[in-house]
Amino acid sequence: MVTLDEIFRRYGPAYLDQFGENMLGSHKRAIEAICSCLTPKLGGHVYQCEDCGAEHVILHSCRNRACPRCQAQARDDWLDARAKEILPVRCFHAVFTVPHELAMIIRSNQKDLLSLLMRSSAEAVQKLALDKKFLGGQVGILAVLHTWGSTLEYHPHVHCLIPGGAIAEKGTVWRESRQKFLVAVRPLSKLFRGIFLSGLKELMPEYEIPAAVREKDWNVFIKPAMQGPEALLKYLGRYVHRIAISNGRLISLEDGNVTFVYKDYRDGRKKRMTLPVFEFMRRFLQHVLPSGFHKVRYYGFLSPGSRKKLLRVRMFLYQSSKYPVPATEEKKKSILACKNCGSVKLRLTEVRFPSKRSPPQ
Repeated sequence: MVTLDEIFRRYGPAYLDQFGENMLGSHKRAIEAICSCLTPKLGGHVYQCEDCGAEHVILHSCRNRACPRCQAQARDDWLDARAKEILPVRCFHAVFTVPHELAMIIRSNQKDLLSLLMRSSAEAVQKLALDKKFLGGQVGILAVLHTWGSTLEYHPHVHCLIPGGAIAEKGTVWRESRQKFLVAVRPLSKLFRGIFLSGLKELMPEYEIPAAVREKDWNVFIKPAMQGPEALLKYLGRYVHRIAISNGRLISLEDGNVTFVYKDYRDGRKKRMTLPVFEFMRRFLQHVLPSGFHKVRYYGFLSPGSRKKLLRVRMFLYQSSKYPVPATEEKKKSILACKNCGSVKLRLTEVRFPSKRSPPQ
């Protein structure tokens, strides 16, 4: 087995020598962070056990969101925070995907066009939900951006968690959705396509939109989360703090080629793919988002500006016997213990600072 940091440590310098002049700063920082994470280069804290005298060095992590080692804890923390915000109602899972003809123009203008993709998805749902044929009110949306397919090709799409209901009558009424239906998919797809293409033309008036993109149906998926909002939230959490490929999918690094496992969605089977190491690194790095880009966004009554409205709805739902208050578990904090004798009496004796460190993203 091989790890992502091993691949980048062995081939990162050569990759930078060949392509560094034309690389984005965020890609260079990602390589540096992955190579340096949990190594002496970033420094660490030194503890001494007061019982047996053993010394323990806790190395610093890079905290870069492209690093597989750093994202597991970040994912758990995000899920703990979001679990406290879940409304006790059925939820729907929606996915919005742009045609493959637009993938490259989006990749070349990520900051603007990925934001447009997320905004268009949410706006389409909100506009349709206002129609009295569906909900006749304001919905809430938690949107998560995802940019890769199973073989690491560029495949931008948005996953949404949408509570099954809407706020109406100036925030005084909660209108519950039907059990298995939120809004109609076909008009939602057309609305999403129209909003995105209109925004694309405004942002990039010189870009000639392919005729096929205007004519074809855009892929929009929406269905109820049958296993409940908690299960859907955990599913989305994998995308929030997940990199394009995890160490568990990597098989080998031999003769300058990387072999990894992927799922072929045409037949549902797991298969192996082998790529030259530089092509593998290129595919991975294209999913490193621009610095400061938020891949999780909130819209409607879940937006930060609607906290008071959301609180009123939450209190209304909790007062109804139909919606029990979800149980919350206190997360146990990990305790640092001596690996030699098991004692928890550890004293900080030294802080080792890194000589040079890129700022975390």
